[in-house]
Amino acid sequence: MTQRTVELPAFEARRPVSDLEYVYSALKQSFMIGEFEPGQRLTLPLLAEAFGTSQMPIREAMNRLVVARALEALPRRSMRVPEATTAKLDALLPLRLLLEGEATRQAVAGDCGSLAQDLEAINLEMDAKVASEDRKGYLRLNQQFHFSVYRRCGNHELIDMIELLWMRYGPLMNIVRSQVLSSTGHSLHAAVISGIRENDPQKAADAIRADIEDAAASIRQAIEAQGPLLRDASL
Repeated sequence: MTQRTVELPAFEARRPVSDLEYVYSALKQSFMIGEFEPGQRLTLPLLAEAFGTSQMPIREAMNRLVVARALEALPRRSMRVPEATTAKLDALLPLRLLLEGEATRQAVAGDCGSLAQDLEAINLEMDAKVASEDRKGYLRLNQQFHFSVYRRCGNHELIDMIELLWMRYGPLMNIVRSQVLSSTGHSLHAAVISGIRENDPQKAADAIRADIEDAAASIRQAIEAQGPLLRDASL
């Protein structure tokens, strides 16, 4: 089977923090916004070169990702992003709907402060990314929108679980990156903002869940249509 080359995300050289923490944080973020493809292989030398560091922090960071089940360990010091399947989608989606809906409900039930205005500004930035066809920027802002809501709930255990789900779910979003720039996300985000302005926790939670389900429908369609092709994605 012919293997095709898949590019890595554009990582920056290490920052003045520990190499391990920087590498893990950067990889975690890339997984959460869908920068890695299902089935993509990652090797220690390749990532060490990308980060400009030794292989030791890369190995430790990748081992963390294996424990989090964002990566699968393979022989010869390589790792693989799990394949995209409808079974995986069906396992993760109900958890996202439950936990993210609850985080939103808790957030809106408390003091939201300037949250609605902050989210409105993010939504406008997302519109600009649509106009410029900046998919990576759009996905980063989408993550910022969601977690700006979730972190307001003040439940750190809940937020940690949601982050873990996003790490596992992110590669599924990669397969619909070409479809991600649409107006649907804006309207559903606007419904979340409306629920916050009205101090209506249920309305905001319902809108968050609708946003997640809308994206999941596109992911399911892509998996069913392109599943056999996705298994060829390797590095």
